[in-house]
Amino acid sequence: MKYNELIVKVVLFIFLSINIFTNNLQAAKQAFIVMKVDNIIVTNINIEKELRYLFALNSDLASVKKEDALIIAKNSYLREKIKEIEILKYLVLGNYENNEYLEQTLQSLYDNLNLKSEYEFKKHLSNYDLTINDVKKKLEIELKWNELVYAKFNNHVSIDIENIKKKIKKNDIQKNYLLSEIFFTLEKKNQINEKYNLIKKSISEIGFKGTVAKFSISDTARLGGRIGWISESELSKDIINEIKKIKINEITKPINLAGGFLILKLEDLEEKNISINFDEELKKQVSNERNRQLNQFSLIYYNKIKFNTTIDEK
Repeated sequence: MKYNELIVKVVLFIFLSINIFTNNLQAAKQAFIVMKVDNIIVTNINIEKELRYLFALNSDLASVKKEDALIIAKNSYLREKIKEIEILKYLVLGNYENNEYLEQTLQSLYDNLNLKSEYEFKKHLSNYDLTINDVKKKLEIELKWNELVYAKFNNHVSIDIENIKKKIKKNDIQKNYLLSEIFFTLEKKNQINEKYNLIKKSISEIGFKGTVAKFSISDTARLGGRIGWISESELSKDIINEIKKIKINEITKPINLAGGFLILKLEDLEEKNISINFDEELKKQVSNERNRQLNQFSLIYYNKIKFNTTIDEK
């Protein structure tokens, strides 16, 4: 009996070993090159992992066709890889542990998913075969990109403080808008109406958040385009004029900004009586204006380095 049991165990071990080896070979055969970004090889494995990441942060992508979702993931990964290549010319990556601002950004991610803690977020990510470090690495790239943009362009920011002061009132009824965005560029000139119609069609088919993932190049894309609550005093006249033309759950027409076009969705609005601390409000609006201009510099900078990047799609 013992001899027969040993034979069975040996045969079973050989069978399992062959099966594992065969599966590994099949997995290796399934990996193929999707594109090269400069000299960096990008495989389908990279794109599929990016897709899982996007699914983990935006459940609306589930309504997108698989082939469209893979294109979204490919474009998303390409944007990140272009930024990473540029960052490494100036800064070091890999120091994402014990980064207070990164932890705050991480919390905003799981808050947006209505998760109560990092532990719940880890469990959520495990459903997509992702770890918390996978997310932290991606967030670090975004934070380092912003750091690089600030270092390069902060001295080019021009703020009209006197004009901001004129807009601030001590006591007033303040309008606040809950906004989401799609920020996009054009491949060819004079195709804005065509692109706008494509975006509207996509919204009707797969929803706003799915369309954000498909078209938007803004950092807010990973949050379904969500900007959050913004007071009227923080917005430009052009943007306010477009928002006032729409109702809740409607979208604006494309707003021409430096670096691209902006479509806003009005999620909600509120009016309330406020008593403003002038100094705090001034500081807040100056900071917002600085960030707005830096975001524009960021998009222009990204488009420039993308143009100069060798992208070989297979």
